[in-house]
Amino acid sequence: MSQPVASKARVIKILNRIGARGILTEVRVQLIDQPKMQFMRTVKGPVHLGDIVDFEDTELSWPSSSKSNSNFGDIC
Repeated sequence: MSQPVASKARVIKILNRIGARGILTEVRVQLIDQPKMQFMRTVKGPVHLGDIVDFEDTELSWPSSSKSNSNFGDIC
């Protein structure tokens, strides 16, 4: 099994504080390797515009075959 590779992204916009005590910050980041790719991340701790955030590539992948636990769309 291969180890997940860490990617780097630059904080381009600070959106808001979330969590029970405002301990997390929602930010919009832009990948360093692929500048056209932007997405939202939740960051714990102090963060400023232009900061570099590390995260694992496994956080980017989306499960191709996921089953929902909801009953919406089920036909009886």
